[in-house]
Amino acid sequence: MKNLYLSLLKTRSVIIGLITAIIFQVLFSIIWITGYDHVTDRIDQFKIIIVNEDSKIGAQVANNLEENLKFKITQSSVLKSAMDKLDDRKVQMVIYIPEDFSSTLQNNEKKAEIIYSLNESNPSMLKSVMQTVEEKVTSTINKESVKSGLQFTFEQMHVPSNQVIGLSQGLSERIHPVVNNINKVSNFSRLMVPMMLVMASFTGSMLFIMEMNKAAKAFKTLYNRWQRFGARVLLIITATILISTIGSIMVYVMGVHSHQGFITMWYFQMIYVLTFLFLAQVPFFIVGDAGGWVNISMLSIQLLSSGSTIPRELLSNFYQNVSNFLPATYAVDGIMKLVTGGPSISHEIIMLFRILIGIIVITLILVALQWENKKEKSSNLTNI
Repeated sequence: MKNLYLSLLKTRSVIIGLITAIIFQVLFSIIWITGYDHVTDRIDQFKIIIVNEDSKIGAQVANNLEENLKFKITQSSVLKSAMDKLDDRKVQMVIYIPEDFSSTLQNNEKKAEIIYSLNESNPSMLKSVMQTVEEKVTSTINKESVKSGLQFTFEQMHVPSNQVIGLSQGLSERIHPVVNNINKVSNFSRLMVPMMLVMASFTGSMLFIMEMNKAAKAFKTLYNRWQRFGARVLLIITATILISTIGSIMVYVMGVHSHQGFITMWYFQMIYVLTFLFLAQVPFFIVGDAGGWVNISMLSIQLLSSGSTIPRELLSNFYQNVSNFLPATYAVDGIMKLVTGGPSISHEIIMLFRILIGIIVITLILVALQWENKKEKSSNLTNI
């Protein structure tokens, strides 16, 4: 038993397996801990649009919210434009103050409404944060500083002085928050689909490329580098069709249906799986067998920065900037729109194609720069 143990321990496969397991521990610890570091301190990076249609008290409320809320606040007069940005996840909340806000507020028998809109097609953390914002906004309106400012507004509107104090003090009782969320998600599992598909697709891609790289070594002296690269591309295309087809069918069978149809889901999965496969083979052209370890770090970075677990706005600038160049970012955005609702995924498709073209260009350069030994050159002449 002891001899067998020592013999196995000295084998190349066991040594590589142990190193890989250790690298997983090291890289995941470094990437995930630094990525999540001080996440809650960056909540102020969330974007909120205030749409005010009331030129009187509503304007005072909007200005006060912009001063008091510790978020990236912008004001707009066009509700549709703000809602389009919310639907496309460019902002995290829209606060709407209707045109009749002032007149309703002066009527003791009615409650003035402030409408909060949130896109639920986002990581679940965002919904909980924005629910807190909703409560905070309503509370902020009722602060004494707001009341004093509104007293002046009431006076400018020639409201009788005996009503001014009563209106200001009773403001909190007559502000009625209305929640009008879009792309509602009733099943939490829908929010986990983007992370699941991206993780499964890239992990499967890196393992397939690793095994394909091992197999290709047996033919290194029989075919030249361009023949080997051509065969790799054909294998990648074959793998893309199989992986995306099985993946799309499995998601559909499990009850997760695309809002834009099964064909769109399948086509989109084809694009990001193809991109993952081409990306996963790049490290092998640069560092050889150690490319598998590079892919481990890419897996972790993509999962962290893609927005599948927490909103990208909460990440540090480094991870936010890196995410703009990684395919997982656009894969997650597209899948989220498909399974939970949202606008067209044309932007995500375009970005994935741009990344794919860039990767292919880099790969062609690396293949062209590959060194060939005498046996390979001799083989090349024979094959001509």
